[in-house]
Amino acid sequence: MADVKIEGDTLTINLSLLDRMLAFRGSFHIPLSHITNAYVSDLEDLELQYRLEGTNWGLIRTAGVFANPQGLIFVDAGQGECLVIETRGERYPRIAVQVSDANALAHEITRAIPDSGPVE
Repeated sequence: MADVKIEGDTLTINLSLLDRMLAFRGSFHIPLSHITNAYVSDLEDLELQYRLEGTNWGLIRTAGVFANPQGLIFVDAGQGECLVIETRGERYPRIAVQVSDANALAHEITRAIPDSGPVE
């Protein structure tokens, strides 16, 4: 499970030690101005096709870089819902991580995106 926080004008995503080893990646620091959207999705709906780097144990644990119909995506999730963050100008156009309350966090990120307008 990832720890996702908004710190000033930056979104910070910290992976657990085990997930760091499985994904070959430590953490992300993304300026909020580079985030275009945040929403909740099931792991199955991400349509992961090819594992490029990392580990894929199906619904048990998926961590690493994958290709899907929309391009590259970094995933650190297991069974159930995950938070998906869409970016521009970053290494990964989409990042999907499993968090404790994905819906509330997606709304918080969407509200914090500059010029994103009101969120209901």
